Amino acid sequence: MAFFNSAYTIEHYEEKLKTILSTYNRKIINPDGSVQNDEISDDYLLRNDDWSFSFFYELPQFKDDLDRYQQNKKHHRYTIDFKSSNYTINLELKCLYKMRLFQGEWSIYSAFQKHTHRYRIIEFMRIYYPNYNSLLEIDIDKAEIQYMNWLKNQGVSIIETINRKYGRPPYKQKTRAARYLRTIYNSLTEYVDNRNHWEKDQWKITYFHDKYDFDFNKSSCHGMIKFNEIKNEKLKNVLKNYIKDRILGKRHMSWGTAVGYARDISCLFNIVSPTGHEKNPLRNMSRIDILNYIEFVSKSSNWKNSRTMNNHLHKSLGHIKTFLEDLQVLDYNIAPQKSVSQIIHSDDFPKYQGSRVVTCIPDNVLKQLFDNIQHLKAEVIPIIWISFKTGLRISDTLSLKEDCLTYIQDKPYIETSISKTKIDNHKIPIDAHLEEIIEFLINKTKIETNEDNNPHRYLFARLSGPRKGRPFRQSYVTEELNALAIAKNIRDKQGNIYRFRMHEFRHTYAVKLLNNGADIVTVQELLAHASPEMTMVYAKLLDETKRKEFEKVIATGTFEFDHSGHIKQTDVSQVNESMIVSIWQNYKLNAVDNPYGTCLSRTNGNCPYVTEPPCLTCNNGKPCKDLAIGLSELDKDKYRLHIKSTEKLIDKLKENNRHDMAEKNMTLLERYKAINQRISDDSVIYGRDSRINPLKEV
Repeated sequence: MAFFNSAYTIEHYEEKLKTILSTYNRKIINPDGSVQNDEISDDYLLRNDDWSFSFFYELPQFKDDLDRYQQNKKHHRYTIDFKSSNYTINLELKCLYKMRLFQGEWSIYSAFQKHTHRYRIIEFMRIYYPNYNSLLEIDIDKAEIQYMNWLKNQGVSIIETINRKYGRPPYKQKTRAARYLRTIYNSLTEYVDNRNHWEKDQWKITYFHDKYDFDFNKSSCHGMIKFNEIKNEKLKNVLKNYIKDRILGKRHMSWGTAVGYARDISCLFNIVSPTGHEKNPLRNMSRIDILNYIEFVSKSSNWKNSRTMNNHLHKSLGHIKTFLEDLQVLDYNIAPQKSVSQIIHSDDFPKYQGSRVVTCIPDNVLKQLFDNIQHLKAEVIPIIWISFKTGLRISDTLSLKEDCLTYIQDKPYIETSISKTKIDNHKIPIDAHLEEIIEFLINKTKIETNEDNNPHRYLFARLSGPRKGRPFRQSYVTEELNALAIAKNIRDKQGNIYRFRMHEFRHTYAVKLLNNGADIVTVQELLAHASPEMTMVYAKLLDETKRKEFEKVIATGTFEFDHSGHIKQTDVSQVNESMIVSIWQNYKLNAVDNPYGTCLSRTNGNCPYVTEPPCLTCNNGKPCKDLAIGLSELDKDKYRLHIKSTEKLIDKLKENNRHDMAEKNMTLLERYKAINQRISDDSVIYGRDSRINPLKEV
């Protein structure tokens, strides 16, 4: 469809461009961080085809960058010139530069130094489209192919290989030069589009996130929902209305999910309506359309492997199925006549395969990480510590703000909102080390940021470029962490370079809490889980880890005391899986550590010595006369262990409703504590009067 018509002529378009170029902003950052934004009515950018260095230097928002630009002797260009003989194309290029510069999307360096791209566009249009008045008159798909072939003939690279620094396979993409024509085309289309934001063909999150209260992962790279590829205008509008309803309405859809829906359903629409003019394409949809979609997806991308393709297909078919079912339930007049189950069959969905079960980060890997953490970029190190010490999801960590540090009874806490479970003012206790890190970040944010480059006061904000004012990308943190693993040779026990995933820090935090005795409810509260079932995943993970270690011990070697008390090896070759399960369950239910090993009878009350340790009771209920406590330097450790194991035993007895046994053990616990108190003061306790010191009552 032509961009210009009788309702919107080239003259209308030129006036729109002139209006854009007849004003610009003068931005002043005040000492308190507030921003003064003045709109200047001045047609300098419109009148002049050469924009001077001095013009921009007079604008406060550019002055510091221009000072740095001047200091670099390699920078020798001090004008931005527009040399097209076509008046409208000159206006279009000026408009692009004005918008990108004043919105902070391009740096001063890019504007002054990267002139070659601009010159190439002018030359390409002169050769291939000499009679066209505007870049928006071209068929962009056809013109892009022509442009890339022309660049190639000029010896300009159009494809580049990106070597990822964190271990992933390299990939190919168009060079900046090859992308430039479409970049200009899309930007101009956006700048002159006067429609309501919900009616536009591309929705930028920046249009909406301050005005509407909907789910948005602020550290995600998915900032745009695109409908511009859909050829059928009627279907395009249906999808826009559907996604708007889902985002704003009660039938919850996050921004990130909407990006996927728009991508997948746009592809389907172009299959059922390839020209954009088919009559009732969705209503007449049949089984063959889905088969064509599956074939298209399977062949359309350079999939890394079949698992990646199958997972994508599984998810995209789910999006399409939900969309079609919703159209039928909501009685859209374009909804398919056939039931969705006739169009999409259950066996169309490939089995979804997770890339890897998320587990705890092994202790040996954690040690290697923290031994080398100083080699990470300085801005990434605090993110790792916060993730490790709080269990926050990476999205919530990157969204922490300047006011996140709070105190309760002089104890430091991080206070933030949890996006996934929609919990506000969630508090997590932190230690002094993390408190110091947060204080540093808060002070840094106050000094270095303002309402212009960080209006939401994030601790981890990008202060310039396309993400200006938004948190770091999640993928950036993961990339830097895995680059460190490669650079510093961080390996697992199998000898493989460890591949970090940020969510593993959350798992590690949860399992360490459980391992240190925290109950499920406490862990649920700290992780801000919506239900105990979510938290039980970590308890199960902990149990599975211990079970594997238990089985490893059994397989390595099992011994027993014979009738004479000597140790001999036991044949476990006949022990099957069910027997191991029974032994493991018995261990979990009944086992209690004590200074001599692990007792499997104490919680059942079957041990006759549970409340009468022989050395403390063999003298008619009193300690042995030959006992001396405190002479050995190990005695303090022994009694601390006695106290710890007895406390654990009492807890287990209470869980099993053996309150009688728990009460007897409380008496023993008090005796252990009394002994420990004496020997902690370097005293010695003897068991008979004839020794050097009299027996002290305990």
